[in-house]
Amino acid sequence: MPTPLRLLVAEDFPPDAELILSEVRRAGYDPVATVVDTAGKFLRALDDEPEVVICDYTLPTMTAPDALAILQAKSPELPLIVVSGTMDEATCVNSLRLGAADYLLKDRLSRLGPAIDHALARRELDRVARLAEQRRDETMNILLGLVENSVAAISVQNLSGNTMVSNDLYNQLSTDHPPLAGAAPIRTSGVEVLQRQEMFTVDGEQRTFHAVRYPVRDGTDTVFAVGSILVDITEQKRIEADLRQARTELEGRNEQLDVANAELREVDRLKTEFVASVSHELRTPLTSIRGYAELLLDEVDGADIQTAKMLDIIDRNARRLLNLVEDLLLLSKIDSRTLTHEFVEVDLTDLAEGALLVLKPSAETAGVGLFLETPGALPVLGDRSQLERVLLNLLSNAVKFSQSGGDVVVRGEASGSEVVIKVVDSGLGVSAEELPKLFNRFFRSASDAAHKIPGTGLGLAVVREIVENHGGSVDMDSVLGEGSTVTVRLPRRK
Repeated sequence: MPTPLRLLVAEDFPPDAELILSEVRRAGYDPVATVVDTAGKFLRALDDEPEVVICDYTLPTMTAPDALAILQAKSPELPLIVVSGTMDEATCVNSLRLGAADYLLKDRLSRLGPAIDHALARRELDRVARLAEQRRDETMNILLGLVENSVAAISVQNLSGNTMVSNDLYNQLSTDHPPLAGAAPIRTSGVEVLQRQEMFTVDGEQRTFHAVRYPVRDGTDTVFAVGSILVDITEQKRIEADLRQARTELEGRNEQLDVANAELREVDRLKTEFVASVSHELRTPLTSIRGYAELLLDEVDGADIQTAKMLDIIDRNARRLLNLVEDLLLLSKIDSRTLTHEFVEVDLTDLAEGALLVLKPSAETAGVGLFLETPGALPVLGDRSQLERVLLNLLSNAVKFSQSGGDVVVRGEASGSEVVIKVVDSGLGVSAEELPKLFNRFFRSASDAAHKIPGTGLGLAVVREIVENHGGSVDMDSVLGEGSTVTVRLPRRK
């Protein structure tokens, strides 16, 4: 099957043009030909992108050298075959020198087919060579860009130590260190990549570089050069040294903290044991004092008001001390995790009524009214004595911080899966800034000091510990000068 061929023929004698096309067909091509006879037509025909040009050496307005000059300017890769009726050696050599693919006599056009084959093959080889050269240039530009813009010092040296490629960073090191510039060839151990740390003095400062030396091979796998990549790691080494020092210091401080924490834990343990021991020792005599005070009160003649008053003072203060001892003992047991519970069903309404009876004398003396508002029984599962202490502490605080004429109300309700007890007073209240601290141990509000109200700051801390140990929660709402509401929530007895 004939091979298609886009052909441009520059010939002013039609029979010769037809002869040329006939020879092209006989050579196995199917030409799509454009025949021109002037320079202008020739130039315009090039826009059709022919694959081969066949040009008579002499035309009325153009010669083959003229056509070659046009191609050199517009389509240098396009092959041109010169044909002529006469030929001498000088004309032939000149045509080939100017870039002609071949030179044929018109009476020997049988060679036209091989000449076209050769011209097309040469054109393809030239195209492949140009592409290869272009890709080589692109690759070289990429590599040179990487080398020149790298943060590392890079070079390639032949086996004699002469530099073949290098960037500015490496050149600077070479200037400061002549051995790098080629006074002694750099070699790797065998053919393996060598990595190591090397020291150089830069601007009067000794710096550390991570050096990579690697062999460069040619197409026969023969090593002909050695590449070098030097990365300044001085700052990295300095940071690593600082981190090691900081870690060592931190480990030393941690050891000191461990020792200090162990000492603090031991001090805390001894403190807890001491508080528990003292509390136990104080409870017995205080119980005896209260007991004998009550006996003496029973035997005092009703007319001896002064003696009865003194015995009541003894009993009241002994009771205050005993409550303080109980609070300290409870907190000590909580801290040492030795607190035990005797969980039974407890009616909070019943406990509230009992607590109000206990606080009634103090409330009457302070001129404070006590009220209970509950819908009936409020059963929970808990330790009766501990829950009783919660209510006594809350009511005692409410009475203590209420002014004469004020009221303290205990409200209770069952809400879903929990029982809610609220102790509401119309007393001094506390500021919003102090609210988060009220349940901390030993914390006392500014109102306490301002009104000279006695206390240890343990009551609310004890309340919180007991309530949380029963799976509940406690919080307080208060407005300075208007009163407070403490809300206790406990799981409901199912």
